[in-house]
Amino acid sequence: MYFSTGPRNSRANDLETTPVNALSFGSQNWFWALLVLPLLVALFYAAERRGRARLREFAAPALLAQLTGTIDRFRRATRFVLLILALIFAFAAVAQPRWGYTYDEVKRRGLDLMLAVDTSRSMLSNDVQPNRLERVKLATQDLISNLNGDRVGLVAFAGRAFVQAPLTIDYGAAVEAINDLDSKTIPEGGTNISDAIALTTKTFGKSAMGNRALIIFTDGEELSGDAVKEAKAAADAGVRVFTVGIGTPQGSLIPLASADGGASFVKDSKGQVVKSKLDENRLREIAEATGGIYLHLENGPTTMKQLYEQGLAKLQAGDIDARLSRRPIERFEWPLGAAIFALIVSILLRDRKRIAKGNPAGLAAALVLVSASTMFAASPGITEYGRGEFGQAYKQFEETLRTHPQNRAEDRLQFDAGAAS
Repeated sequence: MYFSTGPRNSRANDLETTPVNALSFGSQNWFWALLVLPLLVALFYAAERRGRARLREFAAPALLAQLTGTIDRFRRATRFVLLILALIFAFAAVAQPRWGYTYDEVKRRGLDLMLAVDTSRSMLSNDVQPNRLERVKLATQDLISNLNGDRVGLVAFAGRAFVQAPLTIDYGAAVEAINDLDSKTIPEGGTNISDAIALTTKTFGKSAMGNRALIIFTDGEELSGDAVKEAKAAADAGVRVFTVGIGTPQGSLIPLASADGGASFVKDSKGQVVKSKLDENRLREIAEATGGIYLHLENGPTTMKQLYEQGLAKLQAGDIDARLSRRPIERFEWPLGAAIFALIVSILLRDRKRIAKGNPAGLAAALVLVSASTMFAASPGITEYGRGEFGQAYKQFEETLRTHPQNRAEDRLQFDAGAAS
């Protein structure tokens, strides 16, 4: 009924055997994003090849070294690698990396509920199908499905009562114990509701916390004890009793299993066939003695929801227990910091060489270019070209190319000859 703030397993299960310093991730699905990295590498490689191809189309091979002399391809590759690393670290950060554990004391709040199920032979009556006991098994499972964080236990009773399952938050174990009930669970015949109430009160203990309840599933035919008196004692101990009647007021015969497969029924000491009837008045009196309510089991899910909303939900939750809960320590700051660092370095890293001022090699290159320009300006044919004598200029250019085949300005002379032509 109340949400638990702690895990449902025992303390031994809380401190699992996972190594304390094991690296784990809370959202590993983010690593699927790493599949985009090979695509980015392929795109970078294709862009580099395309850039080089365009340069070869734009300039003559002899000029490529001069045009691309300031480009540092190693630095460009390094910048790209840093960006890839930044992406990897960013994905690792959002994947919630965890390293180490911290331990917190967690208090869990909820109710302590004991289910008392009548397993006497009268519960084999089939005035409800398939019989009363089987209907109770289904109803108790419907009730457990509404619980969340509450402890539940099981008491079976007939002529006397017995704790079939202690209080637990393992609902699967409780359901299994319920399914194991049959009319032979308690060997002593009869129906002793008062003993079931007394045993439950003893199981809870003496301290009244207001979060304890007993839910009795029976046809109400009490053959021994004083259930109303025992219910008042349970109320003084802080236990609220709710009763759920199973069967019909008209009742039905109690079938017995026979070896020959014939039909036989329970008889009294006088040899008369016994007819078991639902005693709603007694069950209502038992519940009202503790401030609880009585419900007739008709439709299982509907009745259990009604019991939950009108009865159990109004009880005050108490601290059930306190235990150590292990919580992993988030370490997303580490990869996030690495991603930011890699990104900053990639931004600051220049992918072009810096030519120092006063560099002798740069000065020599400049002098060569000036000399070449002077040579071009004084080369034969330029003057004629400037006067519009294109035929004479063409002859001069061709003569220079023929007489100086290894001229460093061969490309320029061929260009000028083409222009003059």
